[in-house]
Amino acid sequence: MQSSKTFVMVDRPFWKDKDPETGRDLMSMTLTDRLTRGTYLFDNGDDKPGVICLSYSWMSDALKMLPQPIEKRVKLALDALKKIYPRVDIAARIIGDPITVSWEADPHFLGAFKGALPGHYRYNQRMYAHFMQQDMPSEQRGMFIAGDDVSWTPAWVEGAVQTSLNAVWGIMNHFGGKTHAENPGPGDVFYEIGPIALGD
Repeated sequence: MQSSKTFVMVDRPFWKDKDPETGRDLMSMTLTDRLTRGTYLFDNGDDKPGVICLSYSWMSDALKMLPQPIEKRVKLALDALKKIYPRVDIAARIIGDPITVSWEADPHFLGAFKGALPGHYRYNQRMYAHFMQQDMPSEQRGMFIAGDDVSWTPAWVEGAVQTSLNAVWGIMNHFGGKTHAENPGPGDVFYEIGPIALGD
């Protein structure tokens, strides 16, 4: 999946300053349908530089950023954020050089992560349930996969941890091990709580 991020370092976490008219923080984490899509604020302490992810976008929104040089990406993001926060001068706070990442443009990443598209449920279910190998031919058993890319929550560590625990249960079961009756593993309760398998 395509993904693009643009970061700037700022002199301090100024977004925590209060707007004199509203009494609220000057800025906050922002999700929008504008070009920036997601804007995230990283605070390292009141008297230390902060970081703003000006724009975090996926798929076609990320592809719009791909041909743009970093200076243009920053300008586009700042222009979009100015419409949301008209009284905040983010540009005046920027120190250092911006950083941008377009995962699909990096030869070592092949994109950021996978995302399920319509019609892909059965494939996701097969990958997720791969640790349940009891009904597989014996020559296909014994290899276990894990990671966020085979989970229901791609791009999040939660999915990687969950599928890793599934794989550990699968390995234990493959070698004849069992879980304690009072602490069942994912495979012990899979048919009660696991995702429904669709036919071909």
